[in-house]
Amino acid sequence: MGSGTRELGDGTLLVGDLGVAVQVKSRETPSSDPEKERRWLEKKAIEGLGQGNGSIRRLCLQPTELTNLRGASMRVDGKEYRWLVVVVLDHADPPDDVTPTLTGSKHPAVVLLRRDWDFLFDQLKSTNAVVRYLERVADEPAVLGSEPVRYHELALADHDALPTRLDPQLVGNGTPIHSPVLPLLPAASDDRNAHGIVRTLFEDFATTLAERMSIEDRLRVLAELDRLPVGERTGFGRFVLRAFQEVSTDDRGGILWRLRSIRGAAGHAHLGFGACSHPHDENIQAGFRTWVQLRHHDVLAATRDVDGLMTVGLLLTPSVRFRRPWDTTVVAVSGDFGFSEKELAAARRLWPG
Repeated sequence: MGSGTRELGDGTLLVGDLGVAVQVKSRETPSSDPEKERRWLEKKAIEGLGQGNGSIRRLCLQPTELTNLRGASMRVDGKEYRWLVVVVLDHADPPDDVTPTLTGSKHPAVVLLRRDWDFLFDQLKSTNAVVRYLERVADEPAVLGSEPVRYHELALADHDALPTRLDPQLVGNGTPIHSPVLPLLPAASDDRNAHGIVRTLFEDFATTLAERMSIEDRLRVLAELDRLPVGERTGFGRFVLRAFQEVSTDDRGGILWRLRSIRGAAGHAHLGFGACSHPHDENIQAGFRTWVQLRHHDVLAATRDVDGLMTVGLLLTPSVRFRRPWDTTVVAVSGDFGFSEKELAAARRLWPG
């Protein structure tokens, strides 16, 4: 569970309100008989779908404590999630033209080869993006080994799709951008450093900052961070690197902030990234929290998504430690703050625009 985690054994992925029951079937010593291997693949696909159904049924009957790959445990009530069943068939040399049936699943389902599972993670480098892709293609039978073809057909359709018009209130003083849901090129192929800084900041939160939160809040914030569109990660990574370089070399005195947010219509992620020239302290924390709350208020005013919207802000400040150049601060807010006119005016004086 969590951002960027690849589950290669039987397990469960939880991304927001979507759960994935993963079943892996491995063929350790394939034979030279294509028909025998075909029967094995078809049999194991049906078996995996049934086991996935059973896992979901047990989670829905009684809340169960699950432990993720970071060693954190949480109680999972299956009734709180929508579910997919994914069967991963690990076969080194599968015969051609095998299309497993999906009719045995009681939930939307996907059956694919291990190499195609790996392809999706290599292409997207995001658990959220992979899970959303699997949800998109669920219940559409496909020939084993053809996932890259299906992926690129959908990516081309995304690339050619017309941009969705945003509510002017949501755009505000920002600039509308359009990014295909599925990138044609592998994530990070255009700028590994920029993409890498985004992943590093996610890891900062997951390994250090998140220890102060409950496991439930931690996973929700991680899921929100991982909703940063794959096609926008390079741009945001470049912005963060440039912003931190600028604030780190500023010698004019005072406090310099460089902040940027990405937002969309109701149901989309709302994230903020930036850097500040002053080391983290209570005043910097309070100022950044006000910025995040104000951005949250503005998006909430446009979308009315009180129950669904969580705004997550991530800030870099010069480190007072010698081990690394920056400290990372994360602020996550949700709900309606009910700002008074006086409070809102004060926040806008601090953060105009």
